[in-house]
Amino acid sequence: MPLPIKKVSLLFAMREEARPVIDALGLQPTSAVRDGDLPFNTYSGKAHDLDISVTVSGHDPRFAVDNIGPVAATLMTYTTIDHFAPDLVISAGTAGGFGARGADIGTVYLSDDRFVFHDRLVPLPGFDQSAIGHYPALNVRRMAADLGLPTGIVSSGSSLQKHPRDIDVIEEFGAVAKEMEAAAAAWVCMLKGTPFVALKSITNLLDGPGTSEEHFVRNLATASYCLHKQILRVLEYIRGRSIDDLSE
Repeated sequence: MPLPIKKVSLLFAMREEARPVIDALGLQPTSAVRDGDLPFNTYSGKAHDLDISVTVSGHDPRFAVDNIGPVAATLMTYTTIDHFAPDLVISAGTAGGFGARGADIGTVYLSDDRFVFHDRLVPLPGFDQSAIGHYPALNVRRMAADLGLPTGIVSSGSSLQKHPRDIDVIEEFGAVAKEMEAAAAAWVCMLKGTPFVALKSITNLLDGPGTSEEHFVRNLATASYCLHKQILRVLEYIRGRSIDDLSE
């Protein structure tokens, strides 16, 4: 009989995305990541009968900004798995979405099917598909249906701005969210055999007027609030269930 999930690790790129969850769960700073060369901030605690850890990418002191993007996400994911040995990893954060697919500001998606990169274009046989990734997303369709959350493919890249070439790849796979970290985290989880899912809250609509960066800044607080509300629902749902119980 499958064992219930006991340890969950949440990954965040930005402090503003993570802070509402840390405060709501009463998590405390931890020195679990002992490598002083790494910028990551970790928090841990117990909630919903789960051992929960949060890892935040940390701060780039050179430019006074958060460490966003796939490079930091790759190392952060490996470090989190190495130190916390979670039963489930969740990449939580914000993303761009599409009004034509039913998204609005604050819509929260659960990942489905796979994770792809939309800006790694290598037109050579084999390398083309490897660059895109196709990393597996844990099947959480039962949980999504029970919680009333929409699902879809999450696509990652290194740029916030919307570029026509990126959109072409996103459209090819019908992705519902464009963000910067999940596919990188999914690659590490695939290698380590750790179940992985993403929870993404929409800050901007890529098929709407205006620039992504303008709407991201304007809507980050709203999207982060919606995200943390759904994270709490997901954690409550997970309590006492196994990985298999989350799928259809």
